[in-house]
Amino acid sequence: MYATIARSLVAVTVVGALTAMVGPAVAHAQSPQSEDWGKPVPLSKALDGSNLRGQAVTVGIGNLKSGKFLQAVSNTNGAKVVQQSGNQLNQLQNWAPVNDSPYTSFENASAGRNLGIDRASNAAGAAAIIANASGDLNQDWLLVPVARYPEGYFAMKNRKSGLCLGVSGASTANGAQAAQFSCDNSDNQGWALFNH
Repeated sequence: MYATIARSLVAVTVVGALTAMVGPAVAHAQSPQSEDWGKPVPLSKALDGSNLRGQAVTVGIGNLKSGKFLQAVSNTNGAKVVQQSGNQLNQLQNWAPVNDSPYTSFENASAGRNLGIDRASNAAGAAAIIANASGDLNQDWLLVPVARYPEGYFAMKNRKSGLCLGVSGASTANGAQAAQFSCDNSDNQGWALFNH
């Protein structure tokens, strides 16, 4: 009888210890957001091929005004890019910055396609899309610090058109279309890179 009680106590103690050790790791693995989710990644870290955790870089691209993230609506070539509430587990919100100083291209981690402008247009209001990498200048972005933006935020100026990425109608709604507009340093045109 004492041996059975002793074995039961040992088993309960071992299970409790294992749960205490593994529990935080499991809880973190199941968390939809990392501990760095809400903090902009310094541009120097994101563009030199490392992020704050020293892993391969994929980032979320967050809008200053809405607090929402750029997301391709699908993996298909020509898919529109909209803003949605942040979810680092959604691969359509994950972007790999490719630094070609002073310009940066952003490859969508899910689709393997680059952030660009529909039909390589130079027109204000032209929609942001993902497209097969082509070397076209409409897939290159100059990340321009703006003095009035909080630290870590910048304007994204398209290399071909010279226009800045923003959200149509300065909307804060989920699903609002990202597009290019005359650069005006508004919060709607402020972006930052976030750890994913």
